[in-house]
Amino acid sequence: MDKKEILRRSQKENYIFDEFSYYVDKKAYANAYLAILIYSGIAALIFFLQFHFTGKAYSDYRAFLFCFAITFGSRSFQHFRSHRKAKDILFVLIALCIAIITFVNILNHGMEIL
Repeated sequence: MDKKEILRRSQKENYIFDEFSYYVDKKAYANAYLAILIYSGIAALIFFLQFHFTGKAYSDYRAFLFCFAITFGSRSFQHFRSHRKAKDILFVLIALCIAIITFVNILNHGMEIL
């Protein structure tokens, strides 16, 4: 075997590994987005309901709402970049508005952990 043949085979093997590595990373990032989205959404809902029904909460729901809005907005932005659907940019704008309003509210009133 000459050097060119060895180099060609090595590049072909590395290409397959690189594609697999890229696929695994992409799935891991997608799953992480989904986990953060679900966790922050559920936590925001639980603490919101807890605060409004009992007057006390273990944590401020606005922090989790902010996290949910940022995660949902960035996920929708990725979908928009890939598919160019109008609904995705609408979700980005809604999430951005929720994030800004929540952040300003936290800055004005502070964290209200009771």
